[in-house]
Amino acid sequence: MEGPRYASDGALRRRIYLFRHGDVSYVTPEGERVPDPRVVPLTDWGQEQAKEMGAFLASVHFDKAACSGLLRTVQTAKGILSGRDMELIEVPEMEEIRSSPDRSKMPATLAEAAYAFMIAHEPGATYRGGEAFQDFENRVLGGLNEIIAWDDWHSLALVLHGGVNRIILSWALKTGLHSFGNFEQNTCCLNIIDVDSDPDTNEVVRTLVRGFNITAYDTARQNDHLTTLEAGAAKYRNLIEKK
Repeated sequence: MEGPRYASDGALRRRIYLFRHGDVSYVTPEGERVPDPRVVPLTDWGQEQAKEMGAFLASVHFDKAACSGLLRTVQTAKGILSGRDMELIEVPEMEEIRSSPDRSKMPATLAEAAYAFMIAHEPGATYRGGEAFQDFENRVLGGLNEIIAWDDWHSLALVLHGGVNRIILSWALKTGLHSFGNFEQNTCCLNIIDVDSDPDTNEVVRTLVRGFNITAYDTARQNDHLTTLEAGAAKYRNLIEKK
């Protein structure tokens, strides 16, 4: 493990390299929703994204690496960490927000699906009829507190999900669910967050967002104008129209 770094006031400064998993498809070639989105693998493009990110960060040292345990985060982490002899820890509390398996509770329109994150702050709001955003936030922050309590890292690779990353970024910026829908998280993106803690009590005293939604591909976002939820809704619509 590399030596500790300290802020000017003596706080222990640790760095989280927070990734979203690589590209996946939640829609079958027939235009149907996949039976279980929890088990979808990376696409070939997703695998390539992870390898590119690994090359992009080849000179960066990680003391520890963790993911949610869902296949897409495991595969992404292995691609990013390729060539490094590291154990990959799974933190199930960091799994993505869960929509309802009941199709009757799904959004009535594609627009509702594309902008489902915009209502996260509303009392009682759920994601596509499934998990309540407030419960999701509590779950994710519980997992994050567990990770921060680990005392054997100064630089951490954390491979998670778009919704989960939004919770962590909102926590770092102290904005809560009100800003949940205002972040974009492209596939296999990188966010960099410094967490300053009291060296005696480990209590977090400060958070700093150093980087946001950085990708090794299309870094300037020149060819990217739809959000990931908009693109997913458009893909589903196009497949339906072809039937």
